[in-house]
Amino acid sequence: MLQTSTPRVELIGTSVENFLESHSDPAALVLPDGRVAATNSRMRTVLGTVGEGLCYEVLAGLDKICPFCPFEKLVSGGAGAVLDQRAVRHGQACRVNLRFFREIGESGAILETVRYFSDEETNPDLRQESRDMMPRLLTKLSGLLSISRDLMAAGAFHERIANVLQHMRDSLSDPSNAVGWLELGSEVYGSPSKEVKGALSVHDIQAEGEIRGRLVVNFTASDRIFPEDEYFLQETADLIGRQLAVSDLEAMLRRSEERYRRLASNLQQEMWSRTEALAKETGHLEGILRSSDDMIITTDLESRIVEFNPAAVETLGYSSEEIQGRPVSVLWEDAAEREHIMEEVRRTGGVRNYKTRLRAKSGEVREISLTLSLLKDPEGRVLGTVGVSKDVSRDNAIRRELELLNRNYRETIHFISHETKNSLIVIAGFVRRLLKSETDPSRTEKLEIVYHHAKFLEAMSRDFLVMAELEHGEFQIRKEMIEDFYKDVILPAMIGLKERYPDSFQSYDESMGGVGGVRLMGNRGLLEIVYRNLFGNALKYRYEGGKIAYGVLDRGDRYLFNVWNAGPGVKSDQVEKIFLKFYRVLDETTRDKRGTGLGLYNIRRIVEGHGGRIWCESKPGEWVNFLFELPKE
Repeated sequence: MLQTSTPRVELIGTSVENFLESHSDPAALVLPDGRVAATNSRMRTVLGTVGEGLCYEVLAGLDKICPFCPFEKLVSGGAGAVLDQRAVRHGQACRVNLRFFREIGESGAILETVRYFSDEETNPDLRQESRDMMPRLLTKLSGLLSISRDLMAAGAFHERIANVLQHMRDSLSDPSNAVGWLELGSEVYGSPSKEVKGALSVHDIQAEGEIRGRLVVNFTASDRIFPEDEYFLQETADLIGRQLAVSDLEAMLRRSEERYRRLASNLQQEMWSRTEALAKETGHLEGILRSSDDMIITTDLESRIVEFNPAAVETLGYSSEEIQGRPVSVLWEDAAEREHIMEEVRRTGGVRNYKTRLRAKSGEVREISLTLSLLKDPEGRVLGTVGVSKDVSRDNAIRRELELLNRNYRETIHFISHETKNSLIVIAGFVRRLLKSETDPSRTEKLEIVYHHAKFLEAMSRDFLVMAELEHGEFQIRKEMIEDFYKDVILPAMIGLKERYPDSFQSYDESMGGVGGVRLMGNRGLLEIVYRNLFGNALKYRYEGGKIAYGVLDRGDRYLFNVWNAGPGVKSDQVEKIFLKFYRVLDETTRDKRGTGLGLYNIRRIVEGHGGRIWCESKPGEWVNFLFELPKE
């Protein structure tokens, strides 16, 4: 009677008992945890009653797993069948065969069959069976050769498999009672049994460690499977698996070949395109070298001159042939300076517009503006340097001459303005005293004309003097804390205008907010000039009786100031121009107004010198508003 040490396991299409009894040798089923699940009658005859326990304890009489057994790999599918392995079991020499069946139970089981040498030597029937087996083994060997040739033959896969199944069936011990088929994925080759009767042999088809299908043979009229048939079917399954692996490799190689063919074609086209582009680029670069007005000089890693374009030839007097290959330091007035520059180039990648001096072949020194950078190949490797230089000797000479002229001009303007202002102050003061003592109306009118012209010339001289000092650099912004902006800046500016405009601020508009307790860092004298000019313009260009207003807004870190007046305003295309030097708006509203065109220019320089900005907003025909920002600190 069949003995089990675990719940019964089932085999697809037949019972475990029939499956084990179909084997002519002692056989046992071993579960993945190593326990013996069942044995056939031949195994129980050899071992006596089979109790519970692990396979190596029950079947081999050992205290640890058999040395030849890849148990874990068999269970995981990492090893194939173990065939004809010599061993000693319970003191008897034998041959052991192991194979894992996934179809048995939930997790599969290992089939172990054993043939003992003592049986072969003492049992005449077994010796006769061995002699009878030889022709069958030769038939199976021949069948395996035919199957191998079928698998490697040309033709469609289904045709080759049909031949394989035919040769497989013909090579079995009882072909008339064998039905075989092959399952690969969703495809089935051959004619599967509609109803499984008798013994069933199932062998996995493995390729590259992956189970791709199975080979199934149903021995319809037999309840046992000859070991040689089982080994033959296992070899057939292995041959099919190896052929699938070869087919996969061939398919991969064909895909790779096609891909590489396309890559080669694309690479060839890319090479032609790049060659053509390189030729064009080379021609383009050569054109640049030839036609550039700037000197272009390249060097190699040893600082030897490689390229020396025509502009460099013309400027420095060397021909390309005589200078190429020589150290670039021969061109520098100070060779050590170039090494200093190269340290910066290596650290940052380049320098731009560096002013230095080169020495021509004649010995003449050329002032140049140099842009020097590292020359690299497409992979980023440094090949040397490329320098683009512009000869600025003539430009520098012109600039120095202009600076001298400007300095002389500023000094002249400063001197004339200063002396004229002093004289005009004296003249205006003298005329004013005469006006106070004069009683003849006709003489008073003439003296007033002289007085007002003197005051205008005095204001004009003051504007020129401020401009000269600004441009001469003497007008430095020395800031101090202004505690009361109205008292220290705005009120003095108003008082200075009272004499020219006696009714100047009678129409001051309180709605604009005025300037209260504003406190900031600035220069009192310069900011007074700002307000004196803005107030003067507002009074000069307002409508008769028109309002004048000023105010301030706190913007956090800065103040926003404004001076507003009702009047003809400024056209939109002139709101930027009015801050230019000597610019004056000339239209019907300003023709009779006298001015220098310097007031707004000067106050813009003062506001910007304080870190602020000034601009103009206007609605022509109605009003104009000058706004400026000043930082608090």
